[in-house]
Amino acid sequence: MLRLIYFSTARLGLGPADLENILSRAVAYNLSRGVTGILLFNGLNFLQVLEGPRHAVEELYEKIGQDARHTGVALIKTEEVSALSYPEWGMKLKELDADLGEDSLLRLNQEVADALVDVSSADVKTMIKAFLSLN
Repeated sequence: MLRLIYFSTARLGLGPADLENILSRAVAYNLSRGVTGILLFNGLNFLQVLEGPRHAVEELYEKIGQDARHTGVALIKTEEVSALSYPEWGMKLKELDADLGEDSLLRLNQEVADALVDVSSADVKTMIKAFLSLN
């Protein structure tokens, strides 16, 4: 199994309907190929973790790189994993609100930490925490 993490910048004007479309299509596509993941969006950037069979993840990443809804797709890390971190998800989207108060930010950090509880790589947790702190 392969874990792949990338960062990108959303195109200007990307709205809630676009995000809903991304999520609904990703869930169906990913589940049919044994791929799972989490997509974080802070209103400007995406950070996504994809996991699954190597060929399926690499094929999906290539497809993602051609998607006009974002630019500047940058591969951050790939690593072999022995088990999926979120086997029941085809994809989960977490939108981050730029006006989060301290209590909301703590709750959000806990939600993300709970979602990543089985992720063995400390690097992944560090990247996600850094992305959260950008907001």
